Amino acid sequence: MSGNKEATSLAKNAVFSVIYRLMNILFPLISYGYVARKLTSDYVGRQAAAVNNVSYFIILGSLGIHAYATREIARRKNDKKERDKFYSEMIIIGGILTLIACAVFLLCLELIPVFRADRLLYFICAISVTTNIFNSDWYFQGIEDFKFIAARSFLIKTLSLISVFLFVHKPEDIYIYALIGTLSTVLVHLLGFARAMKDVHLSFRRAELKRHLRPLLFLALCLVSTELYARMDVTMLDIMKEHSVVASYSYAQKIVNLIIVTLIAVTAVFLPRLSYYFVNEKEKFNKLTKFGADAMIFISIPTCLGLAAIAFPLVHVWLGAGYEDAIPCMIILAFMIPLKCIGDIVCYQVMMCAGQESFLMISYMITLFVNGINNLLLIPKYGALGASVASLISEIIVFAIVIVRSRKYQNYKLNIRNLIVTTIASLAMFGSVIGFSYLVEPMWLQLVGGILLGGSVFAALTLLLKNNFITREVLKAYKSML
Repeated sequence: MSGNKEATSLAKNAVFSVIYRLMNILFPLISYGYVARKLTSDYVGRQAAAVNNVSYFIILGSLGIHAYATREIARRKNDKKERDKFYSEMIIIGGILTLIACAVFLLCLELIPVFRADRLLYFICAISVTTNIFNSDWYFQGIEDFKFIAARSFLIKTLSLISVFLFVHKPEDIYIYALIGTLSTVLVHLLGFARAMKDVHLSFRRAELKRHLRPLLFLALCLVSTELYARMDVTMLDIMKEHSVVASYSYAQKIVNLIIVTLIAVTAVFLPRLSYYFVNEKEKFNKLTKFGADAMIFISIPTCLGLAAIAFPLVHVWLGAGYEDAIPCMIILAFMIPLKCIGDIVCYQVMMCAGQESFLMISYMITLFVNGINNLLLIPKYGALGASVASLISEIIVFAIVIVRSRKYQNYKLNIRNLIVTTIASLAMFGSVIGFSYLVEPMWLQLVGGILLGGSVFAALTLLLKNNFITREVLKAYKSML
């Protein structure tokens, strides 16, 4: 593959990935705002807690498979026989894990009081656990078929959104809302599996499962620690505080996470290519890593400060009354955006390519422990705000630990000038949005006007101060697509 073709395919993959992630923001933004008003904060908190707690069993049913399989499919992309064999082995392992996850869930449904108190809601949310075996997103990411992922997502999310508007009208419709979300996930899994079956020949003869156990074990421990860390706050808030507190924090966390996964989409498509480059073309590996890091710095810093600036009108316009506690949570959690976005490319992806799953596991375990201790100290007194502070502290710690180690495997030099220019433009944007909010009263005008003004100020200063990332790298990537 020539250099121009490589750049073109990578740029197109990034476009489809961003479209997919943008849909993951747009559709939930619409549905969350609608549901927040129809279900009330107490019912929203119940549903959020159920989804959060059931997600532990989804994790159990797919321990480490997604990250490991994406990397390995990418390495076998040009060998159909090996690719078919590997896919079949992952289906077997996934099937075994799914059976275990279902059995453990049924046991918890009988033994854990929180589960028993909302038995029907938990049972509905757990339907997706049974179809987790068919989740083949890792296959399409490995072969870089991001077009299918985006198209499938658009179809299912559109149907899901229409269903929410048609069938969810009052607090008692919480079960219908949960069922719509669950069936959407089930449909994603089944459509993906059906599409994969057109490319893959399943064969369970001579399956070599043992060779996958060690790397899967390390990645499973990494996944468990990261997912526990991501869900620990809601679980502990559910135990220690009221459902309304869970709802406020959950919505703040959701909007921040939606933004993070959308921004990461720009570089998430790099992992299959980086896995290949790390082994075969180290110079290209370093160049692609540098481009990814520069891109994340350029978009994550203004996004962080922009979200903090519009948090007040955003919550009032989007969620309405009863969710004011989400505002300070959103402002604090917004500062996780640069840490997670920059960390994904220069920490996680680099360490994955280098086969350093064991180090990732240890660092994530440390972060999980720190977050748990901080939650125990802060949540009883400060509630959702305490959980937000605990998460930010934990994110700073894991970023610092992993980035120091990842430097061994990459030759990336930070462009200090671009960092300074981006920060100055972002701070000016933040100040202009805050100032604008004091001049106008309607919340919707503060939100829409703030976004337009802030974006204009950032763009103008970026061009005026001549950020090299825009003038060179982005234009080069754009020309490669023409």
